[in-house]
Amino acid sequence: MKRLLLVSTATIALVVPGAGLRAADMAVKAPPAPAYVPTPSVNWTGFYIGGNIGGGAATETITETLSGLTVGGLSELSFIAGGQIGYNYQFTPNWILGVEAFFDGIAGNNNGSLTFFVPAAGSFFQASAKANWVTTVAARFGYTSPAAPWFIYTKTGWGWVESQSSFTDLTVPASFSTTKTNGGWVTGAGIEWAFAPSWSAKLEYQYIALNSIGVANGLVADQFSVHDANFQMVTLGINYRFNWNPPTPVVSRY
Repeated sequence: MKRLLLVSTATIALVVPGAGLRAADMAVKAPPAPAYVPTPSVNWTGFYIGGNIGGGAATETITETLSGLTVGGLSELSFIAGGQIGYNYQFTPNWILGVEAFFDGIAGNNNGSLTFFVPAAGSFFQASAKANWVTTVAARFGYTSPAAPWFIYTKTGWGWVESQSSFTDLTVPASFSTTKTNGGWVTGAGIEWAFAPSWSAKLEYQYIALNSIGVANGLVADQFSVHDANFQMVTLGINYRFNWNPPTPVVSRY
């Protein structure tokens, strides 16, 4: 009986080609689909340098110090352009701390003027002011998401504006002016978008609260005071990041 079974099995293997291999073939599984490799998030850590353009607005109040008379306010709108340089440190996946130095020149056609009467002097005066440049040094602190190339931040620090204040006595006539660099605290906020591996664009607002300054006519010290001054600006900029430590993609295993 055993001999008949062996002969029958051998005959089937010879008559049906490949019959002896089908069992082994059925044990082989289809290869799995390739694993998904997520796109690496933006690494904001590193130095950067860039340029910006935008608009600025300066406002100030003028007081005649001999009588204490506040004669009015000046305001000037201007085109500004310049650059910035800074450093970011992404100390967690979501939070970034950095420092930035910002410098912009102010277009020359930003003069503001005001005409007023000073009873103590018995004269009409015309005042004008013109800003030359603005600079800030500030810390930046903000939030980013590992899944999106955005960086939303606030900034705080110190700023300076160089401006020229001029006064003309229309009765004499005679004029006097002074050019001073005035400083004060700065605050601001912005959003930055990494649109390429090393490039980002940003939209930013800054406010500088400036100190008071005195303006003399050469005979009377600080005959006029410029106070409650501030400079506000909105800029659109682009930065190049020297990213020496790009993120490494995370490879899924199976």
